[in-house]
Amino acid sequence: MEIIVVEEKNNPFFKRKELTLVLKHPTLSTPSKTELEKILAETHKVDTSQVKIDYIFTKKGISESLAKVKILEEKPKIEIKAEVKMESKPEAKPESKPEVEKGSEKVEAQAS
Repeated sequence: MEIIVVEEKNNPFFKRKELTLVLKHPTLSTPSKTELEKILAETHKVDTSQVKIDYIFTKKGISESLAKVKILEEKPKIEIKAEVKMESKPEAKPESKPEVEKGSEKVEAQAS
């Protein structure tokens, strides 16, 4: 597989490189995202977690693909949120409707 860099932009605000690539794969199928991540991580000497692939689009009838890739300068930080336990409150009992006797049958009173 041959990788041609069509466009390379350095984005200092987001601390990353944004690449547009053309992938030529005449004897292979379209490469998977994980396969492309590994290749780009090796060529740019970064960890695979720093390579983000937006898309790989294969042109119809041609064994070429267009890919949009972002390579981060730093490893992404994962925040672990601590679980906060809520104190259990006693459950409120449902309000019962007063019963009214009507003849020999019991009927629930309707609240208006």
